[in-house]
Amino acid sequence: MNHKLPGTYMLRELQDVTVPPTISWQPQTAGWLLLALSLGVLALLWLYHRAQRWWQQRYRREAQAALRTINWSDAGASLALFHLIKQVLTHLDPRHGKLFGMALLQTLDNAMADRQPRFATELGERWLVSLVCDQVVLSVSDQLCLVSLCNDWLAHHQTPIQTASLATEAHHA
Repeated sequence: MNHKLPGTYMLRELQDVTVPPTISWQPQTAGWLLLALSLGVLALLWLYHRAQRWWQQRYRREAQAALRTINWSDAGASLALFHLIKQVLTHLDPRHGKLFGMALLQTLDNAMADRQPRFATELGERWLVSLVCDQVVLSVSDQLCLVSLCNDWLAHHQTPIQTASLATEAHHA
């Protein structure tokens, strides 16, 4: 028996496959285009506000970098820390430049969200006394605690900072 291969009679009704048109990446309706544009605008606004916040907070980064460069084996380290904190306070409000003593310590505490006394303590008072009196010297552990407090303050203080003395001046004006 000799098998004969099928002829063209089987392929006679075969049709070519049509390729569908390519799918467009453009939105089919105006609603999707409007949604895409509004999301793009929102993303640009978010980026603008993030950049603006980054630029406005640069004084914190600069102050923290200056804090890391203070040589704590130097006798004037406490004074350098005081000047750094005063520079930041004066940058935030020039009226803070004249603060010293308990008013300064309370201003630092008032700048934190929880307003807990961190600086207006015995350590804060000894720090300020050590600046004006050579007989009072801070221990290494006190200096480390003070650096930690100042670094935390630089990272987390809120603006604007209101002091009790500035608030009374505002009420009298």
